Amino acid sequence: MQAEEQALTVLGRIAGERTQDGVAADAREALRALAGRRFNVAVMGQFKRGKSTLINALLGRELLPSDVAPITTAVTVVEHGTREAAVVHFADGHDEPIEPGRLRLFVSEEENPGNRKGVRVARIEMPSPLLATGMRLVDTPGVGSVFASNAEATREFVPRIDVAVVVLGSDPPITGDELELVRTVAPGAGGIFYVLNKADAVSEPVRAKAEAFTRRVLRDALGAEPDRIIHTSALAALRGGADAGVAELTRSLTELAAGAGAELASASAARAARHLAMHLFGAIELERAALLAPTDELERRLAAFADAMRDIDDLALAAHARARAALSYDRSAWEEEEERFLAAARRRLLGDVEADLRRLDGAGRAAIRKAAHESARAAGERLIAAWRERAAEEMRRLRESWTGRASERANALLERVAAAAATAFAIPVARFEPEALALDAPPPVFGFFADVIFLDPRTAVVAAVDLVSPRAAVMRRAAARAAAAADGWLRRNLNDIDQALVAWLDKLATGLDAAVQARLDAARREVLDAVAAGQRRRADGEAAVRARIDELDRQRADAEAALALLPQREPTPALR
Repeated sequence: MQAEEQALTVLGRIAGERTQDGVAADAREALRALAGRRFNVAVMGQFKRGKSTLINALLGRELLPSDVAPITTAVTVVEHGTREAAVVHFADGHDEPIEPGRLRLFVSEEENPGNRKGVRVARIEMPSPLLATGMRLVDTPGVGSVFASNAEATREFVPRIDVAVVVLGSDPPITGDELELVRTVAPGAGGIFYVLNKADAVSEPVRAKAEAFTRRVLRDALGAEPDRIIHTSALAALRGGADAGVAELTRSLTELAAGAGAELASASAARAARHLAMHLFGAIELERAALLAPTDELERRLAAFADAMRDIDDLALAAHARARAALSYDRSAWEEEEERFLAAARRRLLGDVEADLRRLDGAGRAAIRKAAHESARAAGERLIAAWRERAAEEMRRLRESWTGRASERANALLERVAAAAATAFAIPVARFEPEALALDAPPPVFGFFADVIFLDPRTAVVAAVDLVSPRAAVMRRAAARAAAAADGWLRRNLNDIDQALVAWLDKLATGLDAAVQARLDAARREVLDAVAAGQRRRADGEAAVRARIDELDRQRADAEAALALLPQREPTPALR
């Protein structure tokens, strides 16, 4: 028996003894994956990017439900099997075998809105050469939709991801939700593939711009540019057409499975074992403290912990207030930059219009006025696109800065919770693992160029004056009128972007406060639940307490021995 299998078996047994059902279920799942040398290839991204359709295209048949509405509400795993079968695993621990054709009833938003049926994961087996390599294709609910529970299901699955296929698009390109997803997945994934799907729906210039934008955003976020971005038309491939992108992705995944599948499966199992062990250790030590302390002493310790938590809650409130003040955005520098941009944009726009008009050879007066109008519109579109990108860059900078500071604040508070538990119950409590916050406050994706009504340059008065004016004067007047009309359009668009920035900043600050508080509340519950388990044992009498102490000692020793067998692997080199 290899070390990972032995560790997971022991940890699963201990979790079962302790009725920590979630840990036990996770251990069983990790063992099952390891036995089949299986690893998870999670297909992820914003809702309606075509994730389910892409999986269907990779499998060569329409297996997963897809539709015009946001569809996937629960995680669906497709793995190799000798025959086609499906089972639904529910959060309450029971399983239900189903016909694969009934999958929609459990994983679609239409049939299972907000995952009211409590589906933990749906699993499908089917014969497939691609899946026979050991990979399991995982369809995840989309992030960024109106269904918050769907995005949460995807985030909960992140620790089980071995390889990610991030499905993006061209309209819009990568969103804030998707970028945050990549940031979260990247540190632990053994490979990341980036796919620009629905390539057949946009022109080649748009695809090229979308890829360039995506590369730039990923480079800024991860510190390295992705090696490959694959353009696919999954729906066309599924309908029987040849698609080079789907073929390239299939080939790349197959090569990864052949070259690193076993390593990915083993590394995934070892990570799972270490993660599960930390949960067990913390619960064991807290239960021990509850068992050993005299009743009145335990009550005193619980009261001391409650007092400490009230102090920590007060600190959290003060920290929230300080954070709000620190996160206030000084708009003066931004407004100055905006005014400089607007002044330069006016000059640039007028210069572009005049240059375009000078290229007209022999055009009539009406043609000159029309050309000025069209040139101003095109120049305005280019300028606003540049400012939209600048605003998105500023939002990315603020999100990274603010989220980083909030994560530090949350982790500092969690350190205090661990210290309070250790002091109150006179035991060493495992440090709560620090991590970056994930929250639903993506930078808005600004719309593409939207036309507005220009002042009509073809008024009767202008036309009459132009008839008796020299051609050069007509050109100057047409350029000036078009530029003046575009100036109002520039200001309106800049104002829209500013309003989006203000609204997003408020949402980000509110979301960070909520995320910090949620993490603090979860840590408090973890401590108190473990102590409550010890209190229940005490009610059975002194002999039961002694027996339970011996049992806890054995559980911890067994878990430590199992972990000691695990190799200290470096993560598989990731494909970026």
